[in-house]
Amino acid sequence: MTLEPVIEIKDLVTHYGPRKILDGVDLSVQRGEILVILGGSGCGKSTLLKHIIGLHLATSGNIKIFGQEIVRHEEKLEKMRNQMGVLFQNGALLNSISVGDNVALPLKEHTQLPEKVIKRIVQMKLTLVGLSQAEFLFPPELSGGMRKRAALARAMALDPAILFCDEPSAGLDPLTSAGLDKLILKLKKLFQMTIVVVTHELASIDTIADRIVYLDQGKTLFCAPLAEAKKCQVPQVRDFFAR
Repeated sequence: MTLEPVIEIKDLVTHYGPRKILDGVDLSVQRGEILVILGGSGCGKSTLLKHIIGLHLATSGNIKIFGQEIVRHEEKLEKMRNQMGVLFQNGALLNSISVGDNVALPLKEHTQLPEKVIKRIVQMKLTLVGLSQAEFLFPPELSGGMRKRAALARAMALDPAILFCDEPSAGLDPLTSAGLDKLILKLKKLFQMTIVVVTHELASIDTIADRIVYLDQGKTLFCAPLAEAKKCQVPQVRDFFAR
């Protein structure tokens, strides 16, 4: 059976000043899978993620989401953004407003829903991530794991088809990290979501990954299902899983 790609990346190149960060990346993400992006520090993992969601503009190459080219097509990208949820590494919650208001932000910005409907959706999303009691708390009052869950609720506010997670377990203890992994799997199953995760945590990779892509010096070094990755003899990939 041929799987349907929801993201297709061809020969993606980008620079920060004179420095080349991505050097001809080719990658596809299949509908309903969890793809984990791996690689050493500075290899371009987070940069690749930011290009897919349109935060950075590529020097050259192509990115298609649901068959629509988004590089240098801002109007198409804006339409696609409503189908994408993002869990940033630090959560990126606004500390000056409540958790509930943080989750409501995408709904107020991108929909014309009545306030009562928005409030109900916020309650549903917080319940989904196990934070029904935290609606009126402020982000500084939450633990690290709770902040990640609140940020995940906000990322899910518009019922996205694709969820992007940048180092979701960063700064979390192993127990809290494992709980977040289970939540990501739950969301995938409930909503048939496609999920792209940047992480270096072996325990998380073992739990959530369907496929892995390994970046090295800005290039796609290896891409395969997790089981094959663990048997891979490419030195960088082998050493990663042998840690």
